Amino acid sequence: METKGNQIKPAARRKKKYRLKKGVKKKLLIFSVAIVIIVAAIIVIPNRKPNDGTDELPEPKMIGMVRVDKYSDLNELHLKLAKANGIKGFKSDKEFKENVGKHLSRGELVEIENNNYYVVDKLTHSHPYLTPKAAKLLDDIGKRFQQKLAEQNLKNRYYQITSLLRTGESQRRLSRSNVNASSNTSHLYGTTFDITYARVFSKPKLDKDFEIADGPAIKLLSEVIGELRKEGRCLVVTERRERCFHITVK
Repeated sequence: METKGNQIKPAARRKKKYRLKKGVKKKLLIFSVAIVIIVAAIIVIPNRKPNDGTDELPEPKMIGMVRVDKYSDLNELHLKLAKANGIKGFKSDKEFKENVGKHLSRGELVEIENNNYYVVDKLTHSHPYLTPKAAKLLDDIGKRFQQKLAEQNLKNRYYQITSLLRTGESQRRLSRSNVNASSNTSHLYGTTFDITYARVFSKPKLDKDFEIADGPAIKLLSEVIGELRKEGRCLVVTERRERCFHITVK
């Protein structure tokens, strides 16, 4: 205490400095570094899109804005058509392997492969087969699509098939990993396929170097599918979450 005359004044109080304990400081430093690494990973790693429920592909190069038409034919109608016009369907992958040859020899199914109109994805929950009528619709979409591209003086593009014939077993697996996948689907009967509108290809090869999110071209693809739907050739659902056209032949 300091005194002045008869008065007593308290000494100036020193400000107390708070210091973190050495262990706490170290933990905070580790936590901060971890946050920086996580943020960097989110920025650097590209957004990826699920394929057929589980597989992932990098986002393609963007040209313009991708806009498609919304089609909403009910799933019940897809199923009714598929059961009436398709094969009986396979309960398991084993049954598919044992019997697909018979369906091919009888002309009930045809194999779907890359051609001058489309590329087939690396399928994880389906097999590359369709009924002949569905396969023809797939080719007709390609012919009209390329015709429209030529009329608009746009570069040739190839659309991508992301799902085809499924078995009951593969559909159940997909339902567990994809909440939007119904346990009963028209994909079981060989009449139905999915075309993604997330990307097209500059060459008829399944190669990420050729992937392009070509907005004007994808819009024309959407128009072609709408025309065939209007002509009574198919039913269509525009699936927003999976970014595909779900198509069943009539």
